[in-house]
Amino acid sequence: MEEKKRVRFVPSGLKVREATATEGAEESRVVEGCAIVFNRETCLYDGAWGKESEIILPSCVTPDFLREQDIKLNLLHERGASLARWKKGEGSLKIEVREDGVYFECELPKCDLGDRALALIKNGTYTGCSFEFYAKDYKITNRSKQGEPEDLLITHEAFERITALTIAMDPAYEDTSVAVREDWERLTKNEKRLEQEQNDEREGRHVMDNRDADRAREREIAIIEAMQP
Repeated sequence: MEEKKRVRFVPSGLKVREATATEGAEESRVVEGCAIVFNRETCLYDGAWGKESEIILPSCVTPDFLREQDIKLNLLHERGASLARWKKGEGSLKIEVREDGVYFECELPKCDLGDRALALIKNGTYTGCSFEFYAKDYKITNRSKQGEPEDLLITHEAFERITALTIAMDPAYEDTSVAVREDWERLTKNEKRLEQEQNDEREGRHVMDNRDADRAREREIAIIEAMQP
């Protein structure tokens, strides 16, 4: 199955670390934030097609998993606007797994891109972080009652990989809108297909049972007729 990159937005926790209070200290260029939150249900889509939410478990990002990743810190999802990099534990981007999520920090470079990011974080234009990942192990639970629109909860248990963290200003999920509807239709079609296959299997058994019963009755009639003078 083709891998699909997914993007999630964390709307808080992005800030510039305060400079030290020593006289003559330079302006701090260290930005830090929380990029992934564990064990918190997030609504991805809620509309006419139903509702889809997700939870990311701590097992998705462990220290061992993190040490194998190559992760860039980008600005506004632009691959050509990278500010720092974590490459299997090395590089200018620091990432730490904590009990409640994944945190990062880096010193913004002294260049046009770094200056722009620093200024717009400070004035509140950039307010959060996104992260890009490929899903691996997850389960889908339908929490809706019979006759109600579907209410799906996706519980992520493991990621295939994480490719980027992003300084962002909007909850720009790639999985919302059309993409989520397509996922929703795919999940719904799969569920309906499985349900139909189960129904067909049951119906097939029912048909075979009826045929066997008909053949048994035909044999009984044939035996009775053969015994008649």
